[in-house]
Amino acid sequence: MNRNPLHTTAIPGKLAVWQLVNRAARILRVQLTAEAAYRPPSLTKLPDAQPGTIIFDAYPDLVDARELLSEHDDMWDAVREDYWAALLNTADLPSPGLGG
Repeated sequence: MNRNPLHTTAIPGKLAVWQLVNRAARILRVQLTAEAAYRPPSLTKLPDAQPGTIIFDAYPDLVDARELLSEHDDMWDAVREDYWAALLNTADLPSPGLGG
């Protein structure tokens, strides 16, 4: 069962890269086309990164990421939908009847 591949959720002007870890969506980075690149929570600028890149050090879960960037509810709602689809993806579940 492989539930740790990178996932991307994209809506117009925004992209979130995340990973499903122990049933939690861990946010790795966000791309916002209208912002400068930085690293929260310190807001350290990332001059060599593509504008709009936000890289998280602690890989917050979806709840914490939503709190850190609350002005982007539309993106977090889209990540939540993709998270549930990934979590409930039956292709990732063990075959029934094995080991029982």
